[in-house]
Amino acid sequence: MSIFTDIFNKIIGKIKGLVPGANTISDVNLTVELDKLAKGKNLEWKTSVIDFLKLIGADSSRGNRDELAKELGVDASLESGSAAKNEALRKALFKKIAENGGNIPKALIQ
Repeated sequence: MSIFTDIFNKIIGKIKGLVPGANTISDVNLTVELDKLAKGKNLEWKTSVIDFLKLIGADSSRGNRDELAKELGVDASLESGSAAKNEALRKALFKKIAENGGNIPKALIQ
């Protein structure tokens, strides 16, 4: 299973727990539900890929992020673990989630 598929499945699992009756990720406002999930936690999930991965219960280690970056086609010339690579990965991940039906505001992708 790809890392993205694992992440996507974790999101769906979290959403089903938050929104009974939601059958697909497009049935809910993902931003609102993730904000609810983050309430009371010191996680800036909208601006930090590491915090986003922690929020949904995914592996946020550098190695996992590097593999996810390869999978999503993030610029390989960016230094592993750098702020630039993490930002590029966050945008690529949110874009992929949106492409798969997730309601991600364009401001979080651009």
